[in-house]
Amino acid sequence: MPKSRNRRRSASNSRATSRPSGRTRAARQPLVAQPAPGLRGKVERASAPALVRLSTLPTFVLPVLSVVLLVAGLAAPPVIGVPVLLLLIAIIAWLSYLSWPAVRGVQRLLRVAVVGLLVVALLGRFGG
Repeated sequence: MPKSRNRRRSASNSRATSRPSGRTRAARQPLVAQPAPGLRGKVERASAPALVRLSTLPTFVLPVLSVVLLVAGLAAPPVIGVPVLLLLIAIIAWLSYLSWPAVRGVQRLLRVAVVGLLVVALLGRFGG
């Protein structure tokens, strides 16, 4: 038998023996190590199931949904467009509120600017 096959076998055997025989699952960690006090903690706890569901979706779903809601809100008649824009503002504001402690500086400014621009677009829909 060629030497290379022997090396591969011995390497695979050593890898197999170095692994633990039984698979153990790590204990589930809570979503938040220390719950925040007051309103933030209530919002975080209430949002946890929705965030877990969002995290299981493919990563492109939320940006595509945001673009669809924005286009629908701006292109549809005001009777349909205003509620759609309100929904988009609520989603963006909710996610921004939850991520606020984790972001700093320019990221915070961008979140406020996006919500502000959406509010301006909403007010523009009211104006006709």
